[in-house]
Amino acid sequence: MQNEKRNNIYDTILTGLIALLMFGSIGNGAQPVRLAILCLAPFMLVEAYRRPHSGIGYYRYECFFLAFWWLMSAAFLYKSLEMAESVKHLVYLFIHILGFLEILWAALKANSPQRSVCRGWVILLLLTIPVAFWEITGGTHLWTTIMEDQSIGFGDVRIDRPYAAVTFGNLNSYNTIICWSMPYLCFMALFPEKRRDTFSALVAFLPILLIVVINSSRGAIICLGALILNYIRCYLKIGKHKTLMWSIVIVVTFILAYYLYEMFFFIIGRFTEQGMGDDGRTENIVKGTQAFLDSYGLGVGIGNYTPVMDRIYNVSIPAPHNLFLEIFVVNGIFVFVVFMGMLVRLFVMRCQGERRNKFFFSFACISLVLGGLVDSGYWMKAPTWMFLVSMYILVDRRYNKRQEPKPEIVTEEESLITKPE
Repeated sequence: MQNEKRNNIYDTILTGLIALLMFGSIGNGAQPVRLAILCLAPFMLVEAYRRPHSGIGYYRYECFFLAFWWLMSAAFLYKSLEMAESVKHLVYLFIHILGFLEILWAALKANSPQRSVCRGWVILLLLTIPVAFWEITGGTHLWTTIMEDQSIGFGDVRIDRPYAAVTFGNLNSYNTIICWSMPYLCFMALFPEKRRDTFSALVAFLPILLIVVINSSRGAIICLGALILNYIRCYLKIGKHKTLMWSIVIVVTFILAYYLYEMFFFIIGRFTEQGMGDDGRTENIVKGTQAFLDSYGLGVGIGNYTPVMDRIYNVSIPAPHNLFLEIFVVNGIFVFVVFMGMLVRLFVMRCQGERRNKFFFSFACISLVLGGLVDSGYWMKAPTWMFLVSMYILVDRRYNKRQEPKPEIVTEEESLITKPE
């Protein structure tokens, strides 16, 4: 009964929208999270019409930016080399913008928005872990997986490569989901509202660490390592059991090194042989920049990255693996600059916030930058948008305290009418 008083329907919406990401690419265009966004849209739009000053107006910059992004994308449809693909991307963009606004709308009305958001990301992780280990141990994958089984080797040594893609199509997409989720996991462990928050975070952490190591994505491993180091830094500032924490770190490190010795050998080999360099990524950066310049800074157009890089610039693997490069090349300088302005706004919120907001911002920046180098097609995928909007809830100090039901906003004229004589 107490829990019912503490949470409301909007807390459930926050948790539910994020947790629905666990279905990944199931349904293709009609993914469950997109269908849920469309179902919620009428309620949000009706309330925005009836109460235009009910709170979401605080995010005028974001509303302007998202409308500007969609209109610019629609205006440059004439550039499309594959019209059906571009229209599909435009529809996805519209749905994801609605989802972004719905998270803000629900957070403003939720009683515990920060915990609800974190709970959604942790549920997402916990529900994907069993599927991931089923894939790794059995060597079988869901029908949504588009990767073929692979082997890796260095020199004369070669072994089959186990991996987990869960419902996300390929291991890079699942690694990205892990990178997106980890800041919220770390936040729950550092600032638990209930004891089970810390327990849930710790339960999810070790298997996630194992999955990332087994998937052996350099970007995800570096991202996870940076997040762990940042967590240790933050914990040393506020934690009570520092000796215990160091003991756990040492024990976990030795366990991983002992049981995953062969996998570490191949990971180290990949770093030694390739470093962080990648000819395919470098080619995409060089040719993508050229495409940006050839478009006079206006971008190649929505849904056009792969066709343009393939047909016009003869890129061998037209997959940018770079969140920032995608928006820069596809949408052009104006959308890119306004997008960077949104990140600046988040930084300003961080500076005005409390310690918890500043700590989370450091986690989120690590994931945004390093997690943004793992996969491709970021902006046509719902998790990217959910991660970005979730940052607002954790960085904005207005959400730090549990919210009570807000009084109705009464205008000055209404107050004069209802004021007793």
